[in-house]
Amino acid sequence: MKVCLSAIPGHGHVLPMVPLAVAAASAGHEVLFVAGSEFVGRLPVPVLSGVPQGLTLSDAEAEARAEIRDPDDPFAFPRAMFGVVMPRYIAPRLLAEWQRHGLPDIVIHEGSNIGAALAAAEAGVRAVVFHISLSSPKGFVGMLQRDTGVRFATMIDPRPSTWSAGDATGIDLVPIRSVAWSEPSADLPAWLTDPSVGPKAYVTLGTVAFGAVQVLRRSVLETAARCAGVVVAAGPEANLDALGDLPANVHLERYVDQARVLQHVDVAVHHGGTGTTLGCLAAGVPQVLTPQGADQFLNAARLVELGLGHAVANDAHVGDVELAVGSLLEEESLRARVRAMRDEITAMPSPAQVVDDVLGRVGG
Repeated sequence: MKVCLSAIPGHGHVLPMVPLAVAAASAGHEVLFVAGSEFVGRLPVPVLSGVPQGLTLSDAEAEARAEIRDPDDPFAFPRAMFGVVMPRYIAPRLLAEWQRHGLPDIVIHEGSNIGAALAAAEAGVRAVVFHISLSSPKGFVGMLQRDTGVRFATMIDPRPSTWSAGDATGIDLVPIRSVAWSEPSADLPAWLTDPSVGPKAYVTLGTVAFGAVQVLRRSVLETAARCAGVVVAAGPEANLDALGDLPANVHLERYVDQARVLQHVDVAVHHGGTGTTLGCLAAGVPQVLTPQGADQFLNAARLVELGLGHAVANDAHVGDVELAVGSLLEEESLRARVRAMRDEITAMPSPAQVVDDVLGRVGG
């Protein structure tokens, strides 16, 4: 089958779908991933830019701000960004590509990529949604559906059932195991894999840090005070100089192979983005969340509610991150719950099984 995957051109939108794309290609299907020009040649499947050459997310964000009609609406910007501006570029791009090279048999797109859903509907192609969030599809994704008239019938959902318990979506949900994929990264310190060194930690604010350099610095310093070694991923656009002098037990990089790092650390301190939160859950790593924006506050609230970690606000007192890290290292009952969640995720269907399931419905 011809399988078209499509995502908004951002790491948090693209990378969660890569294992599914790889599984489809490995099963012999013809796969094309439509994302952004910055991903061309960087993914293990063919990639086409889904937006005009030269258009950046910053450009799209500026257009979205100009589209805001109700400044009192807390969701005004993301609604304009993902419901108006990005579809304006992505839908015609996909339709033109399909006209040149033939229609795909199925389109798999992430939930904020409304343009792909609109293009699939216009072309009469079956569309399946990939949920890239840990929050309910009834939330922001549901809002986008209401704004645009798009209706999602089938959704590939990486949320473990314990996490999503009680969330009646009205959508046919296809569970999928969270499998990490990362680009090759810089060499990591030898102490990371040395079992005699510990405890060890991973600290990041993700690829979109909301300008929170001081939050990252506080997280690094307070974690380093409690751990023998700390690996920090500062993000591709971070001003590393703004972090100032860091302790000798801190290893700083812009980007790391997160899945590899999580295999060797005892705790993670991060922003609460879905990719990092789910990656920690899948690896069985206790977490301290310092949410900055988007759905990160929802992820932090749910993590705390389930007793799987702690959350620290931006206005927390000095030392609160260090206290939270210490608690995670010492609280065995919490670590047992984290291990149980890891085991639950491990038992979920693999990307290969989901490919067989979802594409089998189309072929059947």
